[in-house]
Amino acid sequence: MSSRTRPGSAQVRPGPEGWNFHQISTRFATTGSGSDAFKALYKDAFELMKHDPENLGLYFVVGIATRSYVRSYEDQGVTGEFADRAKGTLVNFNAKITEALASTPEKRLKLLGEVAIDYEWNVHDF
Repeated sequence: MSSRTRPGSAQVRPGPEGWNFHQISTRFATTGSGSDAFKALYKDAFELMKHDPENLGLYFVVGIATRSYVRSYEDQGVTGEFADRAKGTLVNFNAKITEALASTPEKRLKLLGEVAIDYEWNVHDF
């Protein structure tokens, strides 16, 4: 098994500005709920796709969900509660993606499916 497919190897692969997904998701979780935090997350997720193509599906699902939030609400006033709820959803998605990156390919695919299904069927605001 090469280092490119070993469980956990993708988690340390640097992306934009030398960041990996765990660092990007931690930064998102610990910043405010303003649109700039959401923009940074989706841009960084899409940038990681270029640097870690083996896991681009993981980054894509988070990037798409986050970009959808930004496109829907960037120029609208939303309540802090609404933004915090959306952020909580994305923090949960990010936790699953981080877990997936440290998992076997089979588990990685299962977790990706869980995030995609949750976003499609349970997230109605963005």
